[in-house]
Amino acid sequence: MAWACIAVSRTAPLNFHDDLIKANIFVSFLVDIALGLLLISWLYRENRISKLADTLVPVADRVAKELQELLEWLMGAPAGLKMNRALDQVLGRFFLYHIHLWISYIHLMSPFIERILWYVGLSGCLGLTFALSILSDIVALLTFHIYCFYVYGARLYCLKIYGLSSLWRLFRGKKWNVLRQRVDSCSYDLDQLFIGTLLFTILLFLLPTTALYYLVFTLLRLVMVLFQGVIHLSVDFINSLPLFAIGLRICRPYRLAEGVKFKVLCQEPGTPLHLMMEINPLKCSSVLQCYRTPTYSCYPKDSWAALCKKLFVGELIYPWKQKTAKTD
Repeated sequence: MAWACIAVSRTAPLNFHDDLIKANIFVSFLVDIALGLLLISWLYRENRISKLADTLVPVADRVAKELQELLEWLMGAPAGLKMNRALDQVLGRFFLYHIHLWISYIHLMSPFIERILWYVGLSGCLGLTFALSILSDIVALLTFHIYCFYVYGARLYCLKIYGLSSLWRLFRGKKWNVLRQRVDSCSYDLDQLFIGTLLFTILLFLLPTTALYYLVFTLLRLVMVLFQGVIHLSVDFINSLPLFAIGLRICRPYRLAEGVKFKVLCQEPGTPLHLMMEINPLKCSSVLQCYRTPTYSCYPKDSWAALCKKLFVGELIYPWKQKTAKTD
């Protein structure tokens, strides 16, 4: 028997498409609430909140101790590198003092951590995505000292990079024209060249020490960004998954059709041609693409080349902000 396919438009009627989007949002909301209630039942069963609170402070102390050992390693001769002794000691003691403040803060908050976690666990009644968002904020608060280290190192490294690039233009008789946003020729006198040479030499010899601290704290920052990125993607996946459309495709595939096909039942000379029309269901991948619920999550807007450029010049990384957002 022969088959004949007739393609029809995949675009469903506007009212049906809008109703299906609303149904997807409603079902996703119900599933989100159900998963949040399951999370609450798991957390408040067998006194897991107290166990989590008792585990959190030792973990925070362990992380702070590891950072302290890392800084002590950097203050020595890391990997046999010859660092600037004075700057190395100043930076090391500066960051060690921040770790000491962080440990004191954690121990000051330790009596209230269980109560805070108890109230935070109740946020699951607003949905699993809300609880995951709270978890992302808690991770950001617990790793705030790592973020501070990254900002300090990035700002210091960026200052030296831009200082060296400015002084390099001075040696070539160039300067940056702020009004026209371009590099123009400029004549410098002997005193300016002498001061520029001294500053260039100082910044150049201090750069390896600063770059090492910046590299270490940037890696730690990227680990935290990766973990928070996984949480953000999980929230976006739960909010945007068209559960109602997928269920409709499984239970009633004829409601979501991408075309029709005709099956030849009788094809004999001198007799009418008998055809049977069957609906060609929409593919599952097309269902996800057409009926995916739009969300307002902030995806990384920078390309890999732009990200590498920011890392090289020491610009701060905020991957979950929009391009139009104003950053430091």
